[in-house]
Amino acid sequence: MEELLLRHAGLPRPVAPRRRLRVVAVALRTRPTSLAVPGLPPAPAAPPSLSPLPAPEPVLPSPPVAADAAAVLLAAGVPPADLRRAAGMCPELLSVPAETIAAALRFLTEEAGVPEADLPRVLRRRPRLLVSPVAARLRPTLYFLRALGVPDLHRRADLLSFSVEDKLLPRIEFLESLGLPSRAARSMARRFPALFCYGVEGNMRPKAEYLLGAMGRDAGELLEFPEYFSYALATRIAPRHEVCAARGVRLPLPAMLRPGEAKFRATLAGCVGSTPPRRRSPLWHATWVDDGDHGASAAAV
Repeated sequence: MEELLLRHAGLPRPVAPRRRLRVVAVALRTRPTSLAVPGLPPAPAAPPSLSPLPAPEPVLPSPPVAADAAAVLLAAGVPPADLRRAAGMCPELLSVPAETIAAALRFLTEEAGVPEADLPRVLRRRPRLLVSPVAARLRPTLYFLRALGVPDLHRRADLLSFSVEDKLLPRIEFLESLGLPSRAARSMARRFPALFCYGVEGNMRPKAEYLLGAMGRDAGELLEFPEYFSYALATRIAPRHEVCAARGVRLPLPAMLRPGEAKFRATLAGCVGSTPPRRRSPLWHATWVDDGDHGASAAAV
């Protein structure tokens, strides 16, 4: 209808103004692709040839809160690069009140015994510590781990952000469900606190079922070697068990899992049909345990 009226009146069709479009185009070209974290120096820009495609702008907290939180952490000796990484792992870090972070830092140094020089390392490993409430989370977990007898808690401060009810007790209860006495389960957790970091359904249960089922072993072996749960089921536990079973050899769990592949094959070739030495035998450490290949597990035994 509009076209018919314009033709009847002999008027040209109006052209929409382009000024607004040009303004919008300029605004889009000049709009920043990301926002700097208040209180931090800007991150170095990538070379033009390596610049990634513009990403959506992140939703950052209000500048006063973010700036105060960053100032507290920078004053504690946390490098700006570590702070950016921690904020990426735990975005709440720059949205909680600065007083919450300051309280967590005081708790770590004054109650948990973490040296001030180690705070950057603790933040890199577990930034969620600094957004956990002291009274409701950090202090109850500290008391629980102390009662359990976990040594050197200042070196395992990452465990303090775990919930006792939701994270720590369920791991101990799972070990008890395998037939281990409560005292034995707690002993395993005390000697190898990394157990608290493993998921029950995705890690511990499949490995325990394989040990008790396909391997035909007893849960008591886990008491002597809780590090069993630190090895991959598909690439370490199952392949080595299958090789041993094919040769009719039954190795202790440390002798089967700790050594590197070359030493494992060499020792296996020399013990076909033989009985491995007892754990208390001098031959155990001389022949069957390779402390250099899995140092972290060897130190925990």
